[in-house]
Amino acid sequence: MKKITLLGFIITFAVLANAAGQFSYMGYEGVTYDDNIYLTNKNKKDSFINTTRVGVNYVGQIPNSSLKLDAGAVGGYHFYTEDNDKNAYADAAANVELYNDNFTLGDKFLFTSDPANSELTQRAKRLNNNAYVSYVTSKEKMFGVGVKISDVFDRYFKAKWEALNRNRVNLGAALYYNMSSKTSFLAEYTFTDIDYKVNNDNNSNGGTVALGVEGQIAPKVKGTAKATYTYRNYKHDLAGYKNYADLFGYDVALSWQPTTRNEIRLSGDRTFDETVYTNNRYFISTGINLYASQKIKDKFTIALTLGYDNLAYETRVYGIKRSDDVYRIKPEVNYQFKEWLSAGVWYQYRKRNSNLSDELDYANNKAGVFVKAVF
Repeated sequence: MKKITLLGFIITFAVLANAAGQFSYMGYEGVTYDDNIYLTNKNKKDSFINTTRVGVNYVGQIPNSSLKLDAGAVGGYHFYTEDNDKNAYADAAANVELYNDNFTLGDKFLFTSDPANSELTQRAKRLNNNAYVSYVTSKEKMFGVGVKISDVFDRYFKAKWEALNRNRVNLGAALYYNMSSKTSFLAEYTFTDIDYKVNNDNNSNGGTVALGVEGQIAPKVKGTAKATYTYRNYKHDLAGYKNYADLFGYDVALSWQPTTRNEIRLSGDRTFDETVYTNNRYFISTGINLYASQKIKDKFTIALTLGYDNLAYETRVYGIKRSDDVYRIKPEVNYQFKEWLSAGVWYQYRKRNSNLSDELDYANNKAGVFVKAVF
């Protein structure tokens, strides 16, 4: 990795300096059967996949301050029975964060070979790093202000995807009306500058205006719900490409926990995503996800995830504008042997319906079992 943020070093040294915290460790072993590993109807291949993951996490209090520290790392390897030399991949993630009720400073790192997004059908090795800092005034007063700054970069290993190498800087400010110490209405503006590293023809800047509510939204319901308006200005003229785009969207992450034994989570957003598909600078991603879980007799937990995404492109291909609908359903059952040991079985069905059906439609079935230990 060519770029390692200074922020990551600073917080890592803070971890080492604080010996009063607590470490925890994770081990995971799973076997999955996938009937369409390339997510295509033209070259369907099935495979068993063995996944091994290990991780470590650290939580502690910074001495003589209100700051807490949370740091962790996890890595995994995925072995395929179908052409393992081609399909096997490793992934890793690390995070470190200093925070209290008003201040957050953190860094998240990801190395993966998974698809960059659901428009792609082949694995794409890449690095992603997100460094961020935020501050918000106390919610004890009726009105408050906040600032957020982040720097996000993506780097791809293969030349095929290097046109997506980019750096995104976000600068945001927010005004809060605090109904209580737990609930706030907000109005925020975030300026974004996107800088491509290989082909700067797609460089852009723009902003997002959001209105919403966060915190304890209703009895036993907490999270964030925002209505958004986003615009982009592209810095270079290109034949066949649009130089300006805007979009009304949303950003939702809500959790309803009627009792300690069950939970329902609703999440989703509508936003711009980067692409190198034909003469498109972006596509519009509209998604919604619903998760529900129920604990049964203290040991069993059953859960169901439903998901839908629409990917809409602006430039016509074969005389039409590409539009993909992706559907997902995932039931699962987990069993808690001990506080530190659990196991589970799951199944996932995923299907893409595209108006370029001959080229892009697929259906995918996956099923798996796993054992997980946290101690």
